[in-house]
Amino acid sequence: MSSRMSGQRGELPPFLTAYAPTRGAQRILPRFLGGRPLATGRIGEAWHVAAQRNPSQLLIADRPPDIDPQGPAVRTLTQWASLVDETTAWLHALGVRAWDRVAVLKANHFDLLVISSAVARIGAIPAPLSGTYGPPVDGAPVSHTLLRRLERPFLVTDRAHLDGCGLDPSALAALTRRTVCVDDTGGRLDVVDLASLRGGAVPTARLRAPDEPMWVTHTSGTTGVPKLVMHSATSAHAMDLVEAERWPLWMGQRDTWAFCDPFWHERTMAFQLSLATIGLRMIMLSDARSPAVRRLLIEYRPTVVEAMPNMFLSWEDLARDPDRPFGNVRLFLNSFDAIHTRTMRTLLDASDRRLPLWIQAWSQSECGPIALRPYARRSVRHRGKRPPVNQSLGRPVPGYGKIRAVDPETGRPVRRGRVGLIEFSQPGRCLAYVGEQDRHELKRNGDWWNTGDLGVINRFGMVRLVDREVDRIAGGSAIELEDVLLDRLPQLTEIVILPAVRRRPLPVYSTVGDRPLDPGEWQRAVRDLPDLAEPVRIAWEEFPRTGTWKIARGRLRERLMPGARPVGTGRWT
Repeated sequence: MSSRMSGQRGELPPFLTAYAPTRGAQRILPRFLGGRPLATGRIGEAWHVAAQRNPSQLLIADRPPDIDPQGPAVRTLTQWASLVDETTAWLHALGVRAWDRVAVLKANHFDLLVISSAVARIGAIPAPLSGTYGPPVDGAPVSHTLLRRLERPFLVTDRAHLDGCGLDPSALAALTRRTVCVDDTGGRLDVVDLASLRGGAVPTARLRAPDEPMWVTHTSGTTGVPKLVMHSATSAHAMDLVEAERWPLWMGQRDTWAFCDPFWHERTMAFQLSLATIGLRMIMLSDARSPAVRRLLIEYRPTVVEAMPNMFLSWEDLARDPDRPFGNVRLFLNSFDAIHTRTMRTLLDASDRRLPLWIQAWSQSECGPIALRPYARRSVRHRGKRPPVNQSLGRPVPGYGKIRAVDPETGRPVRRGRVGLIEFSQPGRCLAYVGEQDRHELKRNGDWWNTGDLGVINRFGMVRLVDREVDRIAGGSAIELEDVLLDRLPQLTEIVILPAVRRRPLPVYSTVGDRPLDPGEWQRAVRDLPDLAEPVRIAWEEFPRTGTWKIARGRLRERLMPGARPVGTGRWT
């Protein structure tokens, strides 16, 4: 425990003083192989370090910041660092001080990172939140549950989220210390207008010590209320080493990187550190379905594109655009989940490069990148193959991470080639689940972390993802069936297989133009697959999604199969 924390122990919520330890690391590659240490692990100085190292480099947002709507969308790193300073000034005027918690619940935009960096620069703990949660859980809006776990944080929000998340005056009074609205307050007296806070002095930076809590983000929440994941500078630094190192064919300052992950997510919080180190030109996309995506891709011709898997799926039509918006891309990146083979094939074919690559990264907010695998065009040339190539997610970075499969009942490692719960060990694991530390401890086994996913590790150490344990299919894999059917039925825009106890798995799909599938075509597509129920068609917009565009399978099952129970236990979700 640091001396700075111990002097305030009685004033702080327990989750800021009692948490699990984490291991740190300085680099993966040794110096003689060009190992590159991360410039900083602290998000409170990330933009200032970036500006110092590459002051004139551009970062392009798809619209002006919500906290500076009259300002430019395209700024140098120096100008973005200045906006961080301006933000610390109005946060300080709001009353934010060291060790306060500041929830940020507003429209998705790159300025979520600006606000979070400013909060951390004051020495407070930022907690960016999504706002996309679905219906209440146990009678309470999910946003209320998350705010309650943060124990009366300050809140930075906007009118849409005040209205959409049930944040009326009584809720704000009970859940927050003070709330500032970045747009119009609508006459509400319980909310501070951001305009009234501007113009104050920039406070002195007071960064947290490396091993102290630094930020809180939340998981996607596919199975209910998202978990609030807490990291320190030590854990963030160790997690982001994989991206910052000088790997062959990796990113450099000549690249332009188009980035479309949600800006409240752990991936983007850690991403700031690698940007500070490498100094790439960035295109920050806040809405995968916005027309701005096509415009910016054509204007800036990125060489690297990163997005969440279902965002790439939604770009399959854009990949066929005759103006070739992905024509200059040499490297595609997707993080956190397996991506469909058809999607990889479509996007790789959209590049005019001779040998474009796709890097699939299986990651979790709690522990960072678990396994990595590169794909080229020839890797995904087979259509409808079982098991699909996308299920094989690669292996951990040698000398950095370790992986094993264990029996769900006994916790003992299983032999190679057998299905088991995947456990992972590497530096940089999260410190806590805020308000649910017992849940965190259930998943922690010394240096090993239970991912909650079922998989198979082959004799070469490659891991094949089967399913989330809670979404398991008896004797099969929903991930496999969904990928195969998307490949065999190109008119599908989404398909989800819903398992349930004592029922056949239910396929739920959407199509181009919302047209039903021909029954004979469906039967041919499933002829060699396990027995499935008759498929149900819904519109693409009707799939319940999280802030990371994952399908909320539990909510979909409740809607279409009332009373049905999942096959898995959900113990490790």
